[in-house]
Amino acid sequence: MNRRFLLALAGAVFFGLLSIYAAQIYLRNRVNQEISQQETNVVIATTDIPLGTKIEETQIQVVPYPKKLLPEKAMIRREEVIGRVAVTDITAKTPIIDRQLSGLGAQPGLSGVTPAGMRAVSVRVDEASSVGGFVAPGSYVDVIAIMTPQIDGAKQVSKVILQKVRVMAGGQQMQTKPDGKPALVNTVTLEVTPGQAEKLKLAEAEGRLQLSIRNATDQIIEQTPGATRRDVLNDVALEQRSMIGSRNAAGGFGPRPGSTPPPFNFYINGPNQQGSTPTIKVGPRGPTIELIEGAKRTRVEMVP
Repeated sequence: MNRRFLLALAGAVFFGLLSIYAAQIYLRNRVNQEISQQETNVVIATTDIPLGTKIEETQIQVVPYPKKLLPEKAMIRREEVIGRVAVTDITAKTPIIDRQLSGLGAQPGLSGVTPAGMRAVSVRVDEASSVGGFVAPGSYVDVIAIMTPQIDGAKQVSKVILQKVRVMAGGQQMQTKPDGKPALVNTVTLEVTPGQAEKLKLAEAEGRLQLSIRNATDQIIEQTPGATRRDVLNDVALEQRSMIGSRNAAGGFGPRPGSTPPPFNFYINGPNQQGSTPTIKVGPRGPTIELIEGAKRTRVEMVP
């Protein structure tokens, strides 16, 4: 074979491979350049950072992060984060956002995360009143007070006293029981105004508190009249009447429209008990409920 031809063939192969290699380098550089243009440095937490913690250098790291996924006001420099206090729980491997941090110079603990003009107030709760333990820092709750007004003959009342209150922390505290023995109780710390703090602590001292979780985006403040035992029982009566009406309309059992139910006996001492109180006859019977107090049974007609 002609030597010149072989040299030409070898040269063509060499320059072909060189061109392929150069093209690969060019494409790789273009891809890396595009990726670098689509990413930016961001500060992330290397470990879970609890609320009220002063952030140290070992708890954060600067890493590349896709610009399209970058949260608004994410921190991009270590110096902007180190020494500031977390005002919410920060999850590991997530970007740190400005609103998760207190202002410069804030002290660790709740004092550093309590906004100006607000107060952090702790109240006692149990598993039921804290919605089965689902109340967590950052949640928003309504506070319901269950107490008896200081009026002769007043009955127990339930009333929403605070709405859209932010939960700052939850934990346990040692308190002394009436018998002098120490006891571990669950507490929830709420962010309230000074005026709300007064109402909250009075309601806690005079009765019981119940927390009700609400949607964090719900801005509506409801006006409620409160509820008494009579309100609850009347609602039961209305429900019973509605059920009876629906059953009659469907052709079920019960008094026909226009008919008068027979009178019934109201037993003050119970139908099977001895007593000097006479039996009282009353008019047509409406929906009734039976109250049982020990051995005493009483039937009561519901009045709307």
